[in-house]
Amino acid sequence: MKRLAILLLLGVGFSLSLVAQERITLSAPETVPSNLTYRVDRMTLQWDDPNTVADEGTITIQLLGVERAVPVSCVYSASTTPTATTLLIGLNKANLSSAYAGTASTGSLIQRIFHRLVVMNEAPAVCGRSLAGSLTGSPQ
Repeated sequence: MKRLAILLLLGVGFSLSLVAQERITLSAPETVPSNLTYRVDRMTLQWDDPNTVADEGTITIQLLGVERAVPVSCVYSASTTPTATTLLIGLNKANLSSAYAGTASTGSLIQRIFHRLVVMNEAPAVCGRSLAGSLTGSPQ
């Protein structure tokens, strides 16, 4: 019986990972590394220390190609517009349970990331490349 319970838990966990995660689908596939879609792989948030003069706020977003597992690193810092600290303050106050954009159906954090990178066209400045496309999938 214990073995059956473990197998059921593993099966449920595996099936949950197959559900369509939110990702960005590019309007035109890249030639190198030839990816049509990217997903958020990891995100690191570093808050500004208010006891220092310098703005240390940093947001690092690691995207990963779906067709080819090639990473794309996007970094918001004190020198980007908007700054990482500005975005972190907004994130801290955000109601993620409501829709972010007029046509959005969810208020997920990943949707907000892709909205800034694609719709607001911040990707060239923070990712070093354009990411023109659309958001697909459902929040996990």
